[in-house]
Order: sequence, then structure tokens, then C-alpha cells
Amino acid sequence: MGCKARIKSLLSGQTFYGECVDLSVDGMALRSAFVPQYGEKLNVIVLVPGVGAASGKPFEAEVEVKRCNEVQRGLIYEIGVRILVRKT
Repeated sequence: MGCKARIKSLLSGQTFYGECVDLSVDGMALRSAFVPQYGEKLNVIVLVPGVGAASGKPFEAEVEVKRCNEVQRGLIYEIGVRILVRKT
């Protein structure tokens, strides 16, 4: 998928950036330098590309962290989340 994503921790209020690499009905996988805690709640906005002349509408959701795996040592982590509330 590779869509840009803004990830905001609802615990600390900090904002991080990354990309959404997979999206399903009840979850998504994000890649970022951010390392969240298991069970941490996040607000995620994914910038969806447009189709033809129509621009894409951002996808926003509150999610819960289910896993975090290192992809590139000390630099990139894949965060698996469950979608709790779809906001858009």
C-alpha cells in the first residue's frame, strides 16, 4: 500500500510520521521510527491517493497497538494495530 500516515499517541500526545503498508477491515500495519507500548491507543490518519481526477479522502481511525516488530535495526518498526473507531 505505502500510503503516508500521521500517528498520534493518545498516551503522550506526541505525533510521528510513517506509512501504512496494509489495511484490512479491522486492522492495519504501519511502519515508523516510533515504538509504541502494547495496548497503547493511537489516532492514525492515512493519506489515501486519488483516483483519476478525484482526490483521495484521508482515512482516520482510533486504533490499539497489538504488536511492534523491528524491520530495520533501530530505525524502522512495523506496528500492527486493531481499528477501534473509524472516524471518517
